[in-house]
Amino acid sequence: MLVEIQNVRQIPGEDFRKWYVDENTDLIVWFDTPRENITGFQFCFDKKSVQRCLTWQKSGDGRPVLSADGRYSKTRVLRIFNSISEGLPEDLRDLVREALI
Repeated sequence: MLVEIQNVRQIPGEDFRKWYVDENTDLIVWFDTPRENITGFQFCFDKKSVQRCLTWQKSGDGRPVLSADGRYSKTRVLRIFNSISEGLPEDLRDLVREALI
């Protein structure tokens, strides 16, 4: 299950971020202000082998943009996320699931 890292370093000029981890995945989430509107996320998985990352950003026109660092199985990634996301805030969990579909 993903656990939030406390006191994540904030980078000046970037949106506020939160970071969730487990032994094989990372989920980094950016917000326009602390815990307001999600502006993007990066979901990294398979850290123990060949790590892959999916990045979602809310573009200027409000439409989401999802990019990957190579080929991946949407079904597998969604299954991985569903198996570790139980403790996440519901709005975040729903947004990530929708983006991964």
